[in-house]
Amino acid sequence: MPVLTVSETPRTGTRLAEHPSVRWGREHPFAAAMIISVFLGLLSGIVWPTIPSYDPFSWVVWGHEVSDPNIPFYVGNGPSWKPLPFFFTTIYGLFGTAAPWLWVVTARIGGFAGLTGAVRLTLLISRRAGLPAWAGWVGGLVAIAGIVLTWSESLWTYYFFRGTSEVLLIGVWLWSIERLITRHHWQAYMLMAAEGLMRPEAWPFMLVYGAYLFWKHPGMRIWVVLALIAQPVGWFVPPWISTGQPFLAATHASLYNGQLGPNWLATLLSRGESLQSLPTLGLAILAVGIGLWKGRGFLRALAGRWRTPNAVIARIASEASEVPIVLGLGIGALGWWVVVIFETADHYPGLQRFFLPGSVMICVLSGYGLVQIATWIGRLVPGRASLAGLLVAAIMCVGSWHWFAQRWTWARAEEPLAATAVTRIDALGRSVTVLGGLKKILPCAGSVITINHSLQTAMAWELGTDLAKVQTVLTKPGLAWVGPWDSIDGGPPPIAFKFSTHTVATVGPWSIQQVFPYHGKPNACVGA
Repeated sequence: MPVLTVSETPRTGTRLAEHPSVRWGREHPFAAAMIISVFLGLLSGIVWPTIPSYDPFSWVVWGHEVSDPNIPFYVGNGPSWKPLPFFFTTIYGLFGTAAPWLWVVTARIGGFAGLTGAVRLTLLISRRAGLPAWAGWVGGLVAIAGIVLTWSESLWTYYFFRGTSEVLLIGVWLWSIERLITRHHWQAYMLMAAEGLMRPEAWPFMLVYGAYLFWKHPGMRIWVVLALIAQPVGWFVPPWISTGQPFLAATHASLYNGQLGPNWLATLLSRGESLQSLPTLGLAILAVGIGLWKGRGFLRALAGRWRTPNAVIARIASEASEVPIVLGLGIGALGWWVVVIFETADHYPGLQRFFLPGSVMICVLSGYGLVQIATWIGRLVPGRASLAGLLVAAIMCVGSWHWFAQRWTWARAEEPLAATAVTRIDALGRSVTVLGGLKKILPCAGSVITINHSLQTAMAWELGTDLAKVQTVLTKPGLAWVGPWDSIDGGPPPIAFKFSTHTVATVGPWSIQQVFPYHGKPNACVGA
């Protein structure tokens, strides 16, 4: 029988029975959050449709190429290179057909970790602010709503269901912040290094934090050096080995058309602003304003010590209020924006999802801003402050629904879309079997097939070949997979010559056609 321990609440002195597992979770929040996230991630892979989208399928294909001697390791085709996903998919490539499922579940674990990280940060802020116990949890729910309903090129729910790196990116970033705040520096810096292996925008933060650790924590120096070395090794060495181009990821990014228009800065700032809802952004700005107001004495003390870095660091470390966390999150979000602006000026595409780590810090701040206002108003009701505060928080949430309603509708649509994608890609696999497999479909060394760009990587996986064999614009005779014209398949693949076709099979929604020159006939290297 488990033994109950007794804890004492700091405000009332009431002694409460506490289960050992609850106490362990309170004392080890990071470990507890990871256990919960792993369990929920695995469960989601069982109960929800689980299939990668375009980018994740390419990472799975590349990982499989490492362990399969029959497929060359080539990353020149497909999306931009990302080292951390490739690390996982190289291991998962050893598990055969389970690799796509394993990667999506890994990304979802990161997604759940991001949600638990948001709650953990709002709890830390609220406790330091002396807010009632309910405030941290309500603020955490508000932060979760803001994260789940962020809108970039796709919603968080799309990234979650289709296993992109964005949800993992959010989880790693929020927990690196939490570990930094709680002074678990090794964990914080390793998580920040993992972030850097997914998004280069993390590098300036790594350099600043690494310089501090190198100076103040000598035992961390070797880890700082190794983490910094891992960045160029991870980003540049595998593409160099595969293609001879070490800067392939940067080249792909600079060539990608971000559709910024003539006034790129205005478009970019609009993308960053619209990533989160208007209430989320407004509450976050309000939270920073509250932090500046409450931290007037703290900031004056810092201003008097700016000439002595040790004194500044000591003053920040000794501050027991929420002010350093709130202002730090605000500075961090602004800093992330600045990095994205500078890289866009250097010909990066300036996609909306590049702002996501900055946006999730804004979501955490919005949770604190809402509960701080609700608590202040609630204190106007003597004897019922907590109940009144909860009521005010509920009213504020309901009043914000107008700005979230459309996002919620889109978010709900992602699960059935993912289910359709599973059916569609399963049919791709069946079509490969019906046509006789790889050797029948690609009978010659120069044989190629084509499919719409959105399913190129999935087709390469199902066929067991590299991306070079799956053209997104057919430039010579080959086989074409033509599916429904919708958001999953994107329509028929383009063909760059005058052609005739002959249908060789229909499998589910897919029509597989031999494509050959107009009034000609398929040659021996056109498969099936």
